[in-house]
Amino acid sequence: MRSEEFSESFSTIAPYYDTLMSFIDYESWVEYIERILVLYRKSDRMILDLACGTGVCLELWHERGYQVIGLDRSLSMLKQCHKRFLNKNRDRMALINGDMRDFALKQPVPIITCLYDSLNYLLNEEELDQCFNNVRRILAQNGLFIFDMNTIHCLRDEWGNNTYYRQDSDINSVWTNQFNKTTNISSLELILKIKVNGTYETVREFHQERGYPLVTIARFLKKVGFTFSLYQHLTFNPACERDIRIMGVAELC
Repeated sequence: MRSEEFSESFSTIAPYYDTLMSFIDYESWVEYIERILVLYRKSDRMILDLACGTGVCLELWHERGYQVIGLDRSLSMLKQCHKRFLNKNRDRMALINGDMRDFALKQPVPIITCLYDSLNYLLNEEELDQCFNNVRRILAQNGLFIFDMNTIHCLRDEWGNNTYYRQDSDINSVWTNQFNKTTNISSLELILKIKVNGTYETVREFHQERGYPLVTIARFLKKVGFTFSLYQHLTFNPACERDIRIMGVAELC
C-alpha cells in the first residue's frame, strides 16, 4: 500500500521524467517499431500511443511524418508532452487525457503502441483484459498493436528487493524496490532531491508494476481475437521467461 507521504505515480515527477529517463535510446525503439511495420507490410502513417507520457516517441514519429495521437491519464505528463509540440505542426498531432483501460476515439486507428512497460502498471488480469479489449475495439481491421512488457524475471530477479542511488544532472534519486512473490508485483518508492537555486526540493512517488507469465499475456490476446507474436525486446527472436523485457506484436486480421 502507498504511504500518504508518497504521491500517486506520474503525478509529481513529470517535469523531471525526461532527465531521469535520459539513458533510454528511444530512437532505437522507434526504428525497431518501423522495422516491425515493414515486416508486417504496414504502410499506414497514423499512430496512437497509449500511456504516451512526455511524448518522446510521439515526437520522433511526428518528425518522421506520422500523424500521432497520444493518450495518457496523467495530466502532468500530458502537460510536458504539450510543451514538446509547442513549436511544431499541430495539424498532425492530438493529445487525449484518458485511461488505456477505457477510452474511445471517433474513428479506428491502424497502429496502436504502448511502450516502456506501461502495461505492467495494470495490476490485475481484469485490467489487462479490459485494455486488450479496448485496443481491439479501437484498432482498424488489419491493424497492429505493438507493446512491450517487463517480465516476472525482470521484476523479481533484476529489480528484486534493492535500493539504488542515482544522480542525473541536478537530481539525486533513491529507488527502493520490493517484490511480492505471491502477486508478482514490484513496488517502488522513488525519492527525488532536486537542486533549485542552491536549495533542494523533495519529490516522492509510489509506483507498482506487475509481471505476467507469457502464457497469460498470450491467453488474453487470443481471447480478444488477435493473432500475435512475442519477441525478445528489439529483436525478432521468440520471447522467453528469462528475458528482461518482451515485445508483443498483435494483428487484427
